[in-house]
Amino acid sequence: MFICDEEHEGLYADIRARLSEHFPNFMFVVMNDDGDIYYDYTNLPVGKMLANEMLQECESDPLEDDWIWGFENEDIAEDDSLWEE
Repeated sequence: MFICDEEHEGLYADIRARLSEHFPNFMFVVMNDDGDIYYDYTNLPVGKMLANEMLQECESDPLEDDWIWGFENEDIAEDDSLWEE
């Protein structure tokens, strides 16, 4: 974990405290404008598992999402009248 600067240490402690009130296992990552990062997690196995899950989600094919369209192409009029209020 990398602490961006000492002025934000209290903020990170507050985030950790708030998350631990509601979740037994968590991980959070923040980045400042300079690209410096800070991350924290409940424990190493949880951190590794959550980071791996996030990586898999980011690398997954976006077309594999469960999109449910409520219309067919034939439902859209050529003059776009369905989009008018």
